[in-house]
Formats: sequence, structure tokens, C-alpha cells
Amino acid sequence: MKFLTLLLPVILFSIIFPYFVSAQDSVFITRGAYLQQVTPSSIIVRWRTNIPVNSKVEFGKDVNYGSEAIRNKSTTEHSVTLSNLAPSMQYFYAVGTTSKRLQGDSLNYFYTAPDSGASSPIRIWVTGDFGVGSSNQSAVKNAYVQLDSVPTNLWLWLGDNAYNSGTDQEYQDYVFNMYPDELKHFPLYPSPGNHDYSERGYNSRASFTTNFPYFDIFTVPQKGEAGGIASGTPKYYSFNYGNIHCISLDSYGASNKPGSPMYKWLVNDLSANKKLWTIIYFHHPPFSKGSHDSDSERELIDMRTHLVPLFETFKVDLVLSGHSHSNERSYFMRGYNGPSYTFDTTMKMSAHVSEFIKEFPHEGTVYAVCGTSGQLPGKQIDAPMPCMHFNDFSSNCSMVIDVDENLLRARFLTSKGIIADEFSIVKNKPSVPASDRSSSCEISYHPASGIIYLSMYVTTKSDFSATLYTSLGEKIIDIKKLPGNLKEGYQLVPIWIRKKVRYEGTYVVKVMIGNQQFSKRIFVRPETK
Repeated sequence: MKFLTLLLPVILFSIIFPYFVSAQDSVFITRGAYLQQVTPSSIIVRWRTNIPVNSKVEFGKDVNYGSEAIRNKSTTEHSVTLSNLAPSMQYFYAVGTTSKRLQGDSLNYFYTAPDSGASSPIRIWVTGDFGVGSSNQSAVKNAYVQLDSVPTNLWLWLGDNAYNSGTDQEYQDYVFNMYPDELKHFPLYPSPGNHDYSERGYNSRASFTTNFPYFDIFTVPQKGEAGGIASGTPKYYSFNYGNIHCISLDSYGASNKPGSPMYKWLVNDLSANKKLWTIIYFHHPPFSKGSHDSDSERELIDMRTHLVPLFETFKVDLVLSGHSHSNERSYFMRGYNGPSYTFDTTMKMSAHVSEFIKEFPHEGTVYAVCGTSGQLPGKQIDAPMPCMHFNDFSSNCSMVIDVDENLLRARFLTSKGIIADEFSIVKNKPSVPASDRSSSCEISYHPASGIIYLSMYVTTKSDFSATLYTSLGEKIIDIKKLPGNLKEGYQLVPIWIRKKVRYEGTYVVKVMIGNQQFSKRIFVRPETK
């Protein structure tokens, strides 16, 4: 009996060990690697294996690696966070198990984000409506890869990433199998479209959930892990990269009405944003006459009427969308959020059509539609949209965006390698002439949210107050809960007033910065219960 007790471990080992060795020998990668949530000091590496095994990433500043990160839990869906990285640095990596390297070649690398406040040159690739498995999709990819040798820092997806229903298999066939090399070193930040929601209905009960493969496949910074305000949901989120603040919105499975969770989060996120550049992207375009019509389709109308005023209030620089299978780019404009026929030339912020300068207080936005990175283009009978300077309803395109300090340059790149359209924005910092050392304050009111926004530039530390009067001069609100003084520089201060106003009518906002007074008349409708 004692002999059998001693022999039992040997017998078990002889049975289990061959199976263990066989399992390790038969494991292989079926998806990825792909990169998520890059910051100045971290990145997430994801991949899928055919059988459950543990996870290991080797990484370093050359192919000798030298560092490793391990997760011992067996899984087929591997997600490993690499931490304590240096900003603006190239790293090489390999993925596998603790006993076997499964992938690691010259294309397995990434660049960490620049340090906060840094303004290193940044390259962004943008694709919309691409995952169809077509030759057009391959041609768009090849044109970008062959464009130049500039490293890709970010890859933004504009939704409808995998047709027709956003299933896991469609993502495999039309995304992961189509971009195996690019996914190894292009950190991606996706946005969902209606096809990623399997066309379950705009703002329907099903679409308000996250019961779709999209939400399992991607890891997005919903807790503010990459900068910005935590959204608490993978449907929409924000992140910082160098001097850029990026925001991904959900135009299908989240309400965008004033007072909705996404709307309130967006106000808070934009209010807290201090980056020089702001880029917002989502699926359904507020302005388009491509295969979809922003004059008649509810998803597009809602984004235009509810959110475009917010974009303007917070001086958003560039808004990107897909959905409409077309290539369109607006003028540099402000004050327009109605149907196509309501656009007029007074809404243009510049006489130029492709080279724009944003002087303080940085008003004006460019809207671009790129929904042809795989899908065939189309257009409406009454195309083009009057607010669009560039319209291409026949080419397959992606967008290439380069940001270098206060210059943003964007190009539509066709599948034939031709630049179909190009525009640039130069964003000048607030400046005060030597002969005029006065501060400035722009007062704007957003009726949908009931918020007054004060865009101020203060030349020196100053006392600060704000008061709301009736049109007859009666003081009704001496606005408290504001900083008693302002530091030198540019500041944006939101003031919520709707709940404090009892009667509909015209009111006067007066702001004091030191001994300077600024005022503006606004029309307010009280909050209805």
C-alpha cells in the first residue's frame, strides 16, 4: 500500500505531462495581437488563442525585450497591460504563454503617447464603414500603408466596423484578417455604428445594452484611464494624446438629448478639457448628402440639433463621422445646425476654403464625413450639401491627420493613392497686443442645457464675479460658487442658470474681471417640470 502511495504521483505525472506538452504545442493565435488604450506610460495588448492558456508579453526598446508581463489565468481572450513605460518611446513586444512565444516579429511594436502637455508630431489614420472584406477595403489600406514612412500613432474607427451585423465572425473575417500587420502596431480607438449594433433599432431597448460583440472585443478608457472624464460606459469615452483631446460618441445606442447621461458627460468632459486641439468622432454625421441624408434621417438630425451647439460652445476643432458612404468636408463654420437649405455664407468663419486660422477665442469647426473605407460610395439626388466645400461620391477613401503643435493638417486619401482633398487649421494661442493689456470675455448661452459659458483670457490675476439681471435692471442672481479670482491665461467657466430663473424672457449677464465689465443679453426659458 505504501509503495502504491509513492507511485501515484509518478503515474499522474506520466498521464498529465504528455497532455500538457501536447496542449502547449497545439496552441496558436487566432486573433491579433492588437493594441488598446495607449498612454505615456502604458498600453494594453490583446490577442486570442484557440485554446485556454496563460498570457505573457515580452517587451523592450529592442527585439531583445528584457521585460515581461504575465497573467497566469488560462483564457482564450488575452489582455495584458504593460506599465511603467517611457513617453514618446518605441517598444517592441512578443506575445505567448509562459512556456512558448506565439508571435513576435519586426511589426510587433508601438509608440507610447507623448507626455502630458507635449506637442510631438502626431499621425492619425481614420477609417469609416470599412469592414466588408472587399477589394476596395484592401486598396484603401494599401494606399495608406504606401503613403509614407511616418509612424501611425492613433487609428480612429468611425463605426460600422464589421458588416452586416457586427458578429464576432464578421469582425474576424472583415477586420482582424484584413489588417493583421496594421493591428500589431496601430493603437486603435473605435466608435460603434448601427451595424455594430446589428441594426437592432436606434435608441431601442436592445441598443441601450452592451450585449453585442463590439463591447467584448475592445477595451476603451471608460474610467478615464487615458485622460478625460470617466464615462462609466464603453459606449462613449474620451482620451488625451499629446496636445489633442479625442472624444468618441455613440450616435445609435445612447441618447444624445439634453439631460441624457451622454449629454451631461460630454458637457463635463468638454468643460474640463485643457488641450489645444479637440477632435470628436462618431458614426452618424450631422451634415451629409451622401448615401444618407441629414435632412430626413432621425439619427443624423438628432446629432445635429442636440450636439452641434455644444461643439460650437466648446470650440471643437474637427468633427469626424462615417455612416454616409461618401467623402465630404465642410467649410470652416459656426452658427449652423439646421436643415441644408438654412445654410448661408454668413456662417462661414473664413473666406478661405482649405487653409484656416483659428484666432482666439478659437471659434469655428470643420465637419468631415468618411464612410467609404470599404463600402461603395453613393449620394442623394439633391447633393451636394450646401455647407460642404469638398464632395466626392465616387472614390473609396480614408483620412490622414497630422498634428504638429498648433498646426492640424487633414487629407482624404483615395484607394488609388491620390489626395482628393486637403485642409489645414492653424490655431493661434491667445495674445494681447503690447498697447492693450486688457482682459477679454466672450459670453455664450446654450438654451438646450441652460448653461452660460464664459470664455475668458485674463492678462493677470484678477477678481472675478458674475451677475444675472432682468431686462429692466433688477438683480435676480448674484452668481456664487465661482472662483473669487482668476489666474492669468485662458479659462472656460460654465454657469448653470435655468433652475434659478422663474419666468421666460430676456435677461442680462454681467461679468466683472477686475475693473472691466462685460455683458450680454440672453433669452431664457425656465426648466419645465
